[in-house]
Amino acid sequence: MRPNACIVPFEATGLEESEKQADRYVWIRQGAKNGRQRFVPLSTPQRIAAVEYAQSVAAGPDAHLGDPNFDLKKNIRHFNYVLEKFGITASGLGITAHGLRHEALIDEYVASSGQQPPVRGGSALPPEVEASARQAVARLAGHQRKRAASSYLGAVMFRKPKDGAGTPTE
Repeated sequence: MRPNACIVPFEATGLEESEKQADRYVWIRQGAKNGRQRFVPLSTPQRIAAVEYAQSVAAGPDAHLGDPNFDLKKNIRHFNYVLEKFGITASGLGITAHGLRHEALIDEYVASSGQQPPVRGGSALPPEVEASARQAVARLAGHQRKRAASSYLGAVMFRKPKDGAGTPTE
């Protein structure tokens, strides 16, 4: 990530006005996820603080967060080494970097729906709330289809109508 070069205003994203979630976005260049570019909204105080910190430690306006003397492979190795030093491993704290991604996506679902997802014991939501929250998670994860969010959130809960027959909420 290039924290100074990759922060763009909403107007530069090409997103519809109805999709606006923040004034500024992190631009993930093409090739990051199935060759598609995407935009992550700087919509929480934590995201804004993380980007501001990254900008303060980057070596220059086009610098990335890795060591400029290392290639990508060596920077990834160093990233994994740092995680190990802080115990951020399955055998250490019982978490992984990919698990932290899942946590961030679950947080997005909770912020969008006001409830825990099925994988955390949440109950069925009205179909429009469920669909909107899953779409927000899928978009943040870099997927086009809201169905992909099930990998992070669990299966869609079924609502039982008064006649007792179950129907999916999607």
